[in-house]
Amino acid sequence: MKKFTALALALVLSLSLSSCGNNGTSSDDNSGSNSGDSAGKKQTINLVIGAGHTVGSMEYLDSLDNFFKPEVAKRVSENTDYEIEWTDAYGTVAGLSETVTATQDGLLDLCVITVSPVSGQLPYHQYSIYLPFCTGDNALLQKVSDQLYEEFSDELVTSFETQYNQKLLAKMVLDSYEIFSSTPIEKFSDLSGKKIGGSGRNLLWLENTGAVGIQSNMGDGYTSLQTGLISGQFAAPHWAVKANYQDICKYATDIGLDSTMGELLTVNLTKWNSLPTEVQDIILEVSKELEQYHLEYTNECRSKAYDTFVEAGGTIVTMSDEEKAAWLNALPNIPDTATELGPTGLKILERYVELLKENGVNIPRDWQFNY
Repeated sequence: MKKFTALALALVLSLSLSSCGNNGTSSDDNSGSNSGDSAGKKQTINLVIGAGHTVGSMEYLDSLDNFFKPEVAKRVSENTDYEIEWTDAYGTVAGLSETVTATQDGLLDLCVITVSPVSGQLPYHQYSIYLPFCTGDNALLQKVSDQLYEEFSDELVTSFETQYNQKLLAKMVLDSYEIFSSTPIEKFSDLSGKKIGGSGRNLLWLENTGAVGIQSNMGDGYTSLQTGLISGQFAAPHWAVKANYQDICKYATDIGLDSTMGELLTVNLTKWNSLPTEVQDIILEVSKELEQYHLEYTNECRSKAYDTFVEAGGTIVTMSDEEKAAWLNALPNIPDTATELGPTGLKILERYVELLKENGVNIPRDWQFNY
């Protein structure tokens, strides 16, 4: 009997050890892997990132490709049990006016929303577009916008979650608009009779100037200039050169019309809530760094673009402060025409102007905010 008991105990112990060994191997094989393949394999998180503009057309797409995407992937791989696999959908899944809805519906996981074409959905985010000659200083615009988004967080930040099923990750500046034209525009009177292409709210900048505003964007601007539909186009230097405006336009009027807080990086909220906390933390960290990276990159692009324009035979025209003031004072009181903003939007716009003045900006027009 004792011998039988001893043999039974030995058999149980042997089976127990064998079972432990098998469980350990199984655990190793499944570590960090959706499919439970080889030992130590990380889980892959697939993220679709999109925008309304097409590949290579804008600085912010360069900033995504050169910094944001590789940096998120690198940090996630180095510091977590996951890996990021990006799928680009620039200008394919959604057009410029469809980005909010596409991200809301989950067609895109992350998206850069260009503010101007979605003014109906994001009216409060238009503050930097309405008034010309506020600032061409991209760094100052970033600073002022940071404060504005903090003061009006319900309207500018939380609203993405409550209205559009997405989370705001970063805001990126668009370089100052200038005018690229076939004939020089050096004085305010030079605008008279000119057909100037622009998109959305920046055509307000031409009211009462004698110029005719024509809806035109970076996609069709080249053809419009080439065919004579327009004689000039509002554009930042980098976009203009990327679109080869230097082949048609021999003049660039460098007037600092307006830098805008024109691009917003968001993430679908359902997708966001499905991500591991450590991955969320890394995305938030890199998103904040993206703002500064993009700011510096945009400033570099501006100087390089002007160099390219001049090398191609173009001439940079400078408009004097007196001529800019004449232009500005010819405009109607734009806040009165911005009825779509409503009282809250006008308060944000007014506060934007106040913050610029507090930071030393001299705006030669006393805009009236009647709300």
